[in-house]
Amino acid sequence: MPLSRREQLRIETTAEIKSTARQQMAEVGAAALSLRAIARKMRMSAPALYRYFANRDALVTALIVEAYGSLGAVMAAADAEIDRKDFHGRFQATADAFRHWALAHPQDFTLIYGTPIPDYEAPREQTVEPAGNVLQQFGTILHEAAQAGKLQVSDRYRTLPTGLQKSIDELRPFLPDAVSTEVIILTMVIWSLLYGLVWGELYGHFPPGLAESGELYMLEVGTLCVRLGL
Repeated sequence: MPLSRREQLRIETTAEIKSTARQQMAEVGAAALSLRAIARKMRMSAPALYRYFANRDALVTALIVEAYGSLGAVMAAADAEIDRKDFHGRFQATADAFRHWALAHPQDFTLIYGTPIPDYEAPREQTVEPAGNVLQQFGTILHEAAQAGKLQVSDRYRTLPTGLQKSIDELRPFLPDAVSTEVIILTMVIWSLLYGLVWGELYGHFPPGLAESGELYMLEVGTLCVRLGL
């Protein structure tokens, strides 16, 4: 059934609000995001814009969920292009997609992985699942490699300190039963390493010329694959 004109207009206006919000974040940062400023930019009244988003936090949450969804979809698509048994190729393609998405969407990357916005607390019931889906893109590859006997894991990941083991146990209800503790730890550590490399490149924390080409990033990705036995 085709959308009504009103429904289509709402979809288009919502998309324009989000686009304008991203432009504003690029100019003044996410912490200064203002619905009234967005309304002025779009030549809308503030009360009219509030019919789409009840407040700033509702808009921020929508942007976060959409960013995680976009990133996860790009990574999943990259993985899907590679033969299922080529774990090395799958990991490289997924990691490459992670970096390229971040460089193409710096405002979104900063919003989901950057400095917390003052006075904003992301509603877990809306953001935990999409955030977890990004980690799952790496975790699935590692899990399937482990199942195929193609993953080398340090014995240190199998005997964890009490506090760390407790945290893993608390995550268990949200994860497939078959996923091992070492794969969970590896996923978090590898993601944090790749995230750090991307963040450093995106915000110029490396010496000039060292990271811009992506060669440093992909060198480390390839090294990780060798270290993990992929």
